[in-house]
Amino acid sequence: MKKIIFTLLLLAPIAVFSQKLKEYKASNGITYHPGDTIRVGLGSMPDGNFKYMQINQLLPGPPDPRHSNGMTARKDMSGSGYVIKKIQNVRQMAGGEKVVITIRTGGIPTCDIWIEEAIAACEVTPCSNQKSAPASSVADEILKLKKLLDAGAITQAEYDAQKKKLLAQ
Repeated sequence: MKKIIFTLLLLAPIAVFSQKLKEYKASNGITYHPGDTIRVGLGSMPDGNFKYMQINQLLPGPPDPRHSNGMTARKDMSGSGYVIKKIQNVRQMAGGEKVVITIRTGGIPTCDIWIEEAIAACEVTPCSNQKSAPASSVADEILKLKKLLDAGAITQAEYDAQKKKLLAQ
């Protein structure tokens, strides 16, 4: 019984500091939902890596913006589309809130995107500095989804749902 209470006390702060969202309307005019594809732009760091896209920690819990220097996403993620796994409204210890979108990257780890900061830095497209989003064909998007399916990053059901959405456009 003591172990159960101890475990609950450890997990309680996690539940307090993050809230799962079903959708989020970002400043770029896009409404994001879990299962949608998000377009990644260019990294904003001098070496081309991403400042507001962080490789997820291995232990479960809400993302921690205070640790944003160590595990930034690499520049080879630029220009691709990734499936949104979840959207969270995260309360920070110092006060304030951030919306964080978690994406599947095709491998075991996922990445967290501090969405408003990433939009402002054009790490996500369309961004605040762009007039319009880069055009890509439905066939290109389906091919990218197929690659994610083949890599095991998404399930067959997720693939079919996204393909259906793309074909309905």
